Amino acid sequence: MGSNGLIEGKKVIFSTGNIMSISDITKKPSQNSTQELIDAIKFTLKDYEKNSELSEAPNDTRFILRSDDIQAKIQENDLEDLKIGLKVFLTNDSEELLDEALKTALSWQLKVKKVTDVIVSFKKQELEQKADNLEEIKKIWLVLENYVQNGIVDELGVADIEEPTFRALYDWAKIKPNIIQINLATCCVVPPTLQSFCKEKDIKLFTHSDSSDILPDESVKEVFGAPLDLQWAVRFTIHIKCRGVLTTKGYCLCMSPKD
Repeated sequence: MGSNGLIEGKKVIFSTGNIMSISDITKKPSQNSTQELIDAIKFTLKDYEKNSELSEAPNDTRFILRSDDIQAKIQENDLEDLKIGLKVFLTNDSEELLDEALKTALSWQLKVKKVTDVIVSFKKQELEQKADNLEEIKKIWLVLENYVQNGIVDELGVADIEEPTFRALYDWAKIKPNIIQINLATCCVVPPTLQSFCKEKDIKLFTHSDSSDILPDESVKEVFGAPLDLQWAVRFTIHIKCRGVLTTKGYCLCMSPKD
């Protein structure tokens, strides 16, 4: 499907809505996050073409959303009974883009004042697997700390950084990371030293299968039929705490024309 004039020199922010309400996606529980996101974007574009629900902000940013049941799902329970998690996929270390991603997810997508946790993933070259840039991570971490200090986020985490980098971040950070995610596709066994460190510091250690490059260039061209840049993507998940039931899941992302 082409971009159909949606971009035209403008930044576009998409909301896939609650993909748990799309049976064609929920029937594929084993697909990876990239394919899930691609399918969700395609459904969002189809919905847009049908309903033309497009709004435009004064700063030449367009918002395209799929009509769904997110607010109804959230309002079925007290916010205190929900575990709301955000995973932010960044393409660079821009504090402005991180702030935009979080504010978009909180205020526009979910319309909540607080979430349980935020995990940040930095894009890496899959073949090169460049070394972590601690200074880049610190810049981003300072933005995240502000969200905790302002009572908007309870816990912070990072994905797919090396153990020495994680230890250095932990020692440096004013607000310590509570969560680390390890991709078993690149690390077959979680290092015992990292397991011990996390146990000692009461850090949640999780494994996952997300690619740090969640929407590669070839996937962008497949979906939009145009060369666009992914600025950021956020995946949101909402569980009912007492039962651990996933009720809501989806993505919001920002695309811009290539320079």
